[in-house]
Amino acid sequence: MKRATTLLLGGLFVASPVCAQDTVPWREISGWGILMDSTMGNACFVATGYEDGTILRLGFDLRETKSIYLALGNKNWASLEPGKDYPLQIQFDGNPVWNATARALNLDGANYLVVSTTDTNFANEFTRKLAMRATFNGRQVASLRLSGSARAVDEMLNCQKAVNDAIANKNTPNAPKDPFQANPGVRNANDPFEM
Repeated sequence: MKRATTLLLGGLFVASPVCAQDTVPWREISGWGILMDSTMGNACFVATGYEDGTILRLGFDLRETKSIYLALGNKNWASLEPGKDYPLQIQFDGNPVWNATARALNLDGANYLVVSTTDTNFANEFTRKLAMRATFNGRQVASLRLSGSARAVDEMLNCQKAVNDAIANKNTPNAPKDPFQANPGVRNANDPFEM
């Protein structure tokens, strides 16, 4: 039940309606695509697909909330109502269950559940564990292997650093080559001889 293609993952799912043109591929590692999503505040994410049609995505949301999100989607989940909240339980290996409220969204004809958190332990468990289960009302909706997730998340952090550095460099005004050179248009009121 491992990954299908990651090629289509770039624009397949985001937490707001968007086209593939809003994502920029960074790298692919161990079956995970690492991309940057401009609609999420120029945030990087990892994504992979599974043979049963499930798509898994974990990334940063750097808009207002500055959070981490996990998104699960599958075209077979036709009964999900977009905009509605669903109680979801997520468990990594045998660790304690994360109880979350997931928002349902529809994109390109497939339904997704999106969970958002500011707790970095969530991403740490995702990175360190071998499998993830998601249940709704006691019924398992996804059981996914997380092979390669540690390497993928490390590369997602590299992606985010590169994006942040590029944005910082773009926003830095051009400094003069000699920062001590006097500005010819400014006179010192305390020096009557300065011309």
